[in-house]
Amino acid sequence: MSGLDAIINRKAPSPWELFKSNPSFYLASKLYNRLGRQPPHRSFSPVRTICISDTHNTDISSLVPPGDILIHSGDLTHSGTPRELQDAFDWLVSLPHEHKIVIAGNHDTYLQSDEGRLWAHSWREHGIIYLEDEAHTIQVRDRAFKIFGSPCTPQHDNGAFQYPRTGTTDSPGRWSIIPDDTDILITHGPPYGHLDLSGLGCKALLARTWEICRTHPPLLHVFGHIHGGRGIENIPWNSAQSIWEDIVRKKGGWLYTVRTVAVNASVVGGPRDRDVRPPVVVDI
Repeated sequence: MSGLDAIINRKAPSPWELFKSNPSFYLASKLYNRLGRQPPHRSFSPVRTICISDTHNTDISSLVPPGDILIHSGDLTHSGTPRELQDAFDWLVSLPHEHKIVIAGNHDTYLQSDEGRLWAHSWREHGIIYLEDEAHTIQVRDRAFKIFGSPCTPQHDNGAFQYPRTGTTDSPGRWSIIPDDTDILITHGPPYGHLDLSGLGCKALLARTWEICRTHPPLLHVFGHIHGGRGIENIPWNSAQSIWEDIVRKKGGWLYTVRTVAVNASVVGGPRDRDVRPPVVVDI
């Protein structure tokens, strides 16, 4: 198994293993996760969002529930060939959701070529919005959502859509492309310290999200990539979160109360990706 596969397919440690390795980190994470499960208050009719990622050629049609928006946050395929991508496209077209938003992942190598990009953007003719470092606005009933999508992740071995890690910041300028008024953020990889097996995500992405939240916290951030980090978290953007992130950084400002729902929607997981998990459903 390659170094990248070893990280992505890493088996989640047991609670006892986590506690033994770092007791203070384990106790802090339990408290933070309990706070993170508190749902944000919504004063309007919810929009049902179906979140999936890292299907890697797996047809999960029977597991996909109805909803208003379907989001796939990358790694549609295993090897990234045109044939695999055509199968993924045919599968997505068959799903009934009115709005389908898709990005690529590090396995979807053909989509990094000019020919692949041109083809993927033609999917809009069939109701599939493909995003690559770009934004698109949709209307669901009486609500508009500005959605930004990017397939990029920090460099690790070979793969598509990767950028270099630079010290402790990971290419800090690359995420300035995320609009300040983004309502739904879709990235292939997670922000650092959130649903990333406690440290495999991108620090620059986390920093940019903190910047955005000062004026317009996204309602939803969907990602995958780290299969073992699958889950859902309500990020409060307050001092409790800041303290948690300092603990993750091994360091040891009460400002914001609006929450972003963060979702690692990895479908496959477990040893050799034998586990198949259903989509994550979020009302926003």
